[in-house]
Amino acid sequence: MAKENIAFLVNLRKNNIAGSKMEGKYYPEAESREALTTKGFAKHLSEHGGLVTYEFMQLVLASIVKCLKEMMSHGQPVKLDGLGTFRPTVTSAEGGAETIEDALRMGVNNLVAGVNFVFIPENAQGEEITSKKFKEQCSLQYAYLIETVKKTINGKEKSYSLRTPLSAWEIAQADGDGDGNGGTGGDGNGTGGSDTTGGDNTSTGGNTTGGGNTTGGGNTGGSTSDGSTEPGEGD
Repeated sequence: MAKENIAFLVNLRKNNIAGSKMEGKYYPEAESREALTTKGFAKHLSEHGGLVTYEFMQLVLASIVKCLKEMMSHGQPVKLDGLGTFRPTVTSAEGGAETIEDALRMGVNNLVAGVNFVFIPENAQGEEITSKKFKEQCSLQYAYLIETVKKTINGKEKSYSLRTPLSAWEIAQADGDGDGNGGTGGDGNGTGGSDTTGGDNTSTGGNTTGGGNTTGGGNTGGSTSDGSTEPGEGD
């Protein structure tokens, strides 16, 4: 099966942190997409060469998850050659313990707040999974300009992320529209401006000119100041 060249979509976001040395500068961030489920990943694997069935891959992946949890609960790191190592770590209860005696008196279950999985990418020579090497395997492509806008709703001010296709922004600049919002009628097709029409909280994503098809990412709604995400039409 031929390898499909899928674009790795990258957004631009402005740093608006007051007082920061980087305030006002633009930085890249990966476009957020819906996570592929175990069933979706099993389907993808089964389509590579047709050597294994979808049902078989589901069983294999379910076993991997079960055994990884088992190994982590025993404090046993697991290395998958060519990918990296899954390693268990612990987080401490707030404040920790002042002395060894205090730690013993608290008990390990009270001192340990949680047990976590961490993933460390493979860094062996020739594996090419380090960040700079892996970048060479990705087809990077700009997607959206992300800007934080504020809107008052029912007397309360909320912040939303305005998503403008960068292709639409470039067209607006070429046409002399200095506000960069692509003129009128944001229809999400890269020709009519931003994905948020009139400052509302709905993003409509869609096919952007030069921005690629944003599968799983184009219908993402604006995020609010409290960290939640307003659902888009496709969610």
